[in-house]
Amino acid sequence: MSELLDRFELDEAVERQYRLGETAARAGRLREAAVHFRVAADQRLGDAAVQLARVLFALGERTEAEQWCLAAVADGFPEAEELIRENSEARQRFLEHAARITVGAPTFDWLPSGMPEHHVSPDVIAARTRALRTLDRRYGGMACHTSVLEHLAAVEPMIVVGDAPTWTAVAEVYELAGWTAFDSGQPGLALPHFAKALTLARQAENESLIASVLTRAGRMFLHHNAPDDALKAFQLGFVAAHNAWSDRRALDDPSQAIASLTTKVGTYGEGRARTLALTALARNHLALGDTAAAAEFAGEAVASARNLRSARADDHLRWLAQEARAAGASVLAEQVSARFARSG
Repeated sequence: MSELLDRFELDEAVERQYRLGETAARAGRLREAAVHFRVAADQRLGDAAVQLARVLFALGERTEAEQWCLAAVADGFPEAEELIRENSEARQRFLEHAARITVGAPTFDWLPSGMPEHHVSPDVIAARTRALRTLDRRYGGMACHTSVLEHLAAVEPMIVVGDAPTWTAVAEVYELAGWTAFDSGQPGLALPHFAKALTLARQAENESLIASVLTRAGRMFLHHNAPDDALKAFQLGFVAAHNAWSDRRALDDPSQAIASLTTKVGTYGEGRARTLALTALARNHLALGDTAAAAEFAGEAVASARNLRSARADDHLRWLAQEARAAGASVLAEQVSARFARSG
């Protein structure tokens, strides 16, 4: 009788550990969850080994996670094999996504589950993000990761009704969520945040932010002994940084900018990215005194912008018109200004 009672008490204690693991995992306290699930997995309780492996992968503890996956498969949980496969492919999927983002491909494949309850301006979002970033720098990611996630949950719905400044502001929150997840020892949770940051940064055509996200991802890969993946992330980040340079208003090196823009303009479909690239090509040719080529690209840019509603694209076209007038290219200036006369 005593043995039965002892066994019952042991089973109850193990099940309690499993439930505590579930609670900690839902709350994002993964190291705590791993401790509880490890007790339950040691006693071979249900799918505890699967749950433990999932948490360990998120913590970046790949070797131990794979060992528990093999134990789970031996205990009749074949889905654990899929966990190993998903983890090994996660960085590759991220880098493929990053490559599509870098060449300007549309990749918006998710939306928040609900609409915003009230409007939050990009400035308000950015101010809160800056405050959280200061906490991260001063006290570390573990001190503010939960607050970053709360901030993200509050502002993410704004992307449904937002514009480029809003997408940029929310992308910066996702970037910080990924960075603080990594600094909290949860690299497996960082990648989805970085991926969404890239998607929103591309939606906003913010090349500088794309470069920043990829640089952070590369640093995380280096920290977790994946130098080849880190190099790929850094290389893609360099391309994005170069794109940001070639798109900027100050035309310091028109010839080099033209070479870069000519390479990438063909990768864009119709839309803002193509309009911006064509406008930049026109401005740089104008800077070199090649009015004929500038007029050709300006015509393509105006045509590309026909159905586009983008303050950023309009600003770039207005800059082109101003520079054309300053250069005495009045026909080119009027060609571009007609875009605004037609649109009112």
